[in-house]
Amino acid sequence: MPTFFPWRPAMTADWPQRMAMLDGLVRTLSENSAASEYDAVALEARRLASHALGAQQALKLQNLARRMLVHSKSFTTLRYLRIGLTGNRTLSYLMAPLRAAGLVRGLLIDAFEVPYDVVRAMAFGQPNIWERKPIDAMAIILDEGAFREADGLLSEQGDAAAFGGAKSLLDRLARAVREEMGSRAVVATIPACGSNISSSELALGGSIQRLLMRLNEVIVDGARGHEWLMWDLAALANRVGTDGWFDPVRFHEAKVPFRIELGALVADHLCRTLAAMSGKSCRALVLDLDDTLWGGSIGDDGISGIRLGENSPEGEAYLAFQRFILSLRQRGVVLAVSSKNMDAIAREPFRNHPEMLLREEHIAVFQANWEDKATNLYAIAEALNLGLESLAFVDDNAAERERVRQELPLVSVPEIGADPAFYPARIADSGIFDHLPLTDADRGRAESYRSRAASLELKAKIGDYDEYLRSLKMTMSVSRFDPVDRARIAQLINKSNQFNLTTRRYSESQVRLFEESANEFLCWQIRFEDIFGKYGIIGVLIVRKLERIWVIDTWLMSCRVLTRGIEETLTNLLMAEAREAGVETIVGEYLPTQRNALVAGLYPRLGFDPSEGEIVGQRYSACPASHSPLKSFIEIQRL
Repeated sequence: MPTFFPWRPAMTADWPQRMAMLDGLVRTLSENSAASEYDAVALEARRLASHALGAQQALKLQNLARRMLVHSKSFTTLRYLRIGLTGNRTLSYLMAPLRAAGLVRGLLIDAFEVPYDVVRAMAFGQPNIWERKPIDAMAIILDEGAFREADGLLSEQGDAAAFGGAKSLLDRLARAVREEMGSRAVVATIPACGSNISSSELALGGSIQRLLMRLNEVIVDGARGHEWLMWDLAALANRVGTDGWFDPVRFHEAKVPFRIELGALVADHLCRTLAAMSGKSCRALVLDLDDTLWGGSIGDDGISGIRLGENSPEGEAYLAFQRFILSLRQRGVVLAVSSKNMDAIAREPFRNHPEMLLREEHIAVFQANWEDKATNLYAIAEALNLGLESLAFVDDNAAERERVRQELPLVSVPEIGADPAFYPARIADSGIFDHLPLTDADRGRAESYRSRAASLELKAKIGDYDEYLRSLKMTMSVSRFDPVDRARIAQLINKSNQFNLTTRRYSESQVRLFEESANEFLCWQIRFEDIFGKYGIIGVLIVRKLERIWVIDTWLMSCRVLTRGIEETLTNLLMAEAREAGVETIVGEYLPTQRNALVAGLYPRLGFDPSEGEIVGQRYSACPASHSPLKSFIEIQRL
């Protein structure tokens, strides 16, 4: 099994002892246990789960995850997800590996299987075929056997009939999950089946291979249209290889769609999508320099001595890695550098090497010094205002990688191997940067973080803070929710933790209901820009409109733009809107979590008073008529 996970470090010698100790701690947990005990257990579980494990160790981890689920509400540093599995084959053997795989990515997964092969009953509305408890997502895993229309003759007419019936089944299944279960459908692409009789199989009307190819295109289009989330199971099957993926003996014995031995790998691959759905993917890549971005040492070999460029296989491999890094940046991944070196020497290749693809303007934070790498990672996280869980660290030095794993277990540290030719595949296959369909805001995130770092430099140069804010020439635009930005709004709602007053989570379909209920809800999306660039949608406000009272249901903002006066400006605007509507009181809630202490005092700072009869520090109110405008240096645009 370790060969399935080459991006994970090998199991340490003390792993069995640590697992035994952790299992004992979990067995002693109770409702009287301190929060710190639960946090320590969660952290150690993530450490142990992140190794390349053998079958016996994987089983121990699965049992541990099952015991941890008993205390799901107490593990506040893990994101609890209830996931259903449905398909036309046996999926029960996937549930235990899925629980274990979730721990690697900070998820506590409670998985259940819908009864075997009831996909048509689900699609066509038969009641009481699944558990009626709320779920976060339903994974739909089908193969060619789900599409009975495919048994027709090899003809164009048969091709059209089979495709129409299969597409209808997919659409109905996803609609049932959305409407009957109020959840998100995660639709798996369908691996190719068996061996081709002919090289022209994909061109043959009515062939099953042609049907599956067209259905995968439907799944892709549905994901792009936000009808469901796509899980590219076919890509994983291609990586494994057809002969290694399918077990015809077990298929006929137990109706399993892929080899049982692949359960841990398949579960990990599904967890990539679930992590992206939950905002648990990494947002920043911190890079070492020597023997990571180029071969050799810039300090010892000089700019002419490092190995980079089209003059050697090794130099080409480093160039390919840099192209890969730039492709991550185009997807919104923020880039940073942590190198043990003199700053001026470390920057020389970025400035002067003719074949260097990465440039200084691509790097949001550049740390070149002689500090410990873990210390630098802390500083980078602080500069970017990101949690350590959002960082991935890549370094060719095994000792540096292990040091960071020990000191900062929330940071993702993939094993990249000794050959730069394998760096891109190791990082991509690890899934740490998996994402949902990208929005324009996602693509611009890396640049906005670089702009934030630049603004901090400007702030250091200008002593007077008000003068600094004026110098930024900030503009904030406020508009109602709309279909174009619905996906980005839902994404922010589901992954924002620090500046989030209530941390209520809403799916894309629920956002659409808010959007369509203008008489009941005030729903604003907030964009922001300054002299350094445009930041896209950085805030969401959902206010429930009662007759004379407005209640703030959801208020969240990106931490990229904190301390700019946006919350004061938004409060001024909300109060003016409420006065115009004849509202007497605006009520705001603060529901504390371990991640949102940042906004514990927000409402008092904005002029709200603790509500009588409520717990102080939880619920606040303010009168729009008597509100005094708060200081702001931001120009407002209403769209």
